[in-house]
Amino acid sequence: MSNSRSLSGILSLAVPTLVIGLLSSCASVSSPGNNEPSPSGSPETVATPSPSPSGDTGAETFTAGAPSDQCTTKQLSIAVSTESASAGHLHYLITFTNNGPQCSLSGFPVVQVAKAGTPFGSVASQDTASAPVTVPIATGASAYAQLTVVNVDPGGGPLGSACTVDHGDALFITAPHGTIVTPIPVDSFAACSNSTDWFTVGSISATS
Repeated sequence: MSNSRSLSGILSLAVPTLVIGLLSSCASVSSPGNNEPSPSGSPETVATPSPSPSGDTGAETFTAGAPSDQCTTKQLSIAVSTESASAGHLHYLITFTNNGPQCSLSGFPVVQVAKAGTPFGSVASQDTASAPVTVPIATGASAYAQLTVVNVDPGGGPLGSACTVDHGDALFITAPHGTIVTPIPVDSFAACSNSTDWFTVGSISATS
């Protein structure tokens, strides 16, 4: 009997203790939303992707002698306008307008007539009567080059049979020291389709 009473006493003490322990464990479980660890003082390092490069996928290359702040083709607008006519010749003005930060041009543009996307004939020869100078071009400002052509239409004009006449629908123009061609639409531009030298281009100038 004494052993039975001792066992009952032990159980009567153990059961409440077990219940209290279980209740305490339940109470210590945090509710969802409150289970974030306390800040440790050192933020977690999160890897972030590098920003994608913007603008050109590759820099334009320039030929030898380009100014240190050479204008890129991307920042230039190019236009061609008729200026005047003289004995057997037509005169045009090529305008380079800077749409970006200040930059410079120096030397001679490259000009060739094209038809249906394909250039033909000779490239305009350089008019060395105008010595090259470096021309700074502010944002929104322009620089200029003169284009002089022999009036070969009809029948080669003063060049006669030395000029095989064709008509282009564009002028392919490359800025001085540049390497990217800009096609400028023109209307039935008479040109020599063979190798005859029939037009010249002047160097860049600050004035028209």
